[in-house]
Amino acid sequence: MKLIVSLPDNELSLAHAAAAGGTDAVKVHMNAVHRASGASFGAFAREKERVLKLIGDAGTQVGLMPGQQVLPSLAELNELIDAGLGFIDIYAHHLPASYLHLGLRTDLIPAIDRMHPPNEVSALTGTTIQGKQVISMLEAAVVPPDSYGKPLISADVADYRSLVQTSEKPVLVPTQKAIVPEDLPALADAGVGGIMIGVVVTGPTAAGIEKVTRRFRAAIDKLEG
Repeated sequence: MKLIVSLPDNELSLAHAAAAGGTDAVKVHMNAVHRASGASFGAFAREKERVLKLIGDAGTQVGLMPGQQVLPSLAELNELIDAGLGFIDIYAHHLPASYLHLGLRTDLIPAIDRMHPPNEVSALTGTTIQGKQVISMLEAAVVPPDSYGKPLISADVADYRSLVQTSEKPVLVPTQKAIVPEDLPALADAGVGGIMIGVVVTGPTAAGIEKVTRRFRAAIDKLEG
């Protein structure tokens, strides 16, 4: 089970905390207002240097949520990929068709909400460009906003299991719900391929991020024991 930390700000100290806690990767942001934290992330020109610094010095793989309605150009993203960007994570309904080619150069992780039918999930995750599959994982951002921060329940696990059964690629679960390490066995049993912890469970501070990341790392290592 892959462990990713979604950072509440594009700050190197937060990435270092996640790396110290044992994350496999961190996710940073551009062109967005983060719904759970309320943080605002600027355009490419504003965030570029911070993201490049993170890519070079985070101590772990760095991925990017590039935006929503406003997005970086292909040339701008290729500049980050050339610098070592590990993955791009973006809602499927914001994902330009032109971005699919980027999946030939870095991991591409589309996120879906509750509106995507099973046949669309299968078709999306099986996407090929030039005969090669370009989707690496599927982010299951399927929790409605009015349920953010609530405990994980069996119905949530059933939703994730259904996506696992229809997705061509591993399913990544973000902590829209207040998922705790004790929930991981149920998610693993459902076939979930990764957990992405964010401010809902880590809080906004470096100390909190390191502490909670370490707890999730230990729980995953115990599962895979």
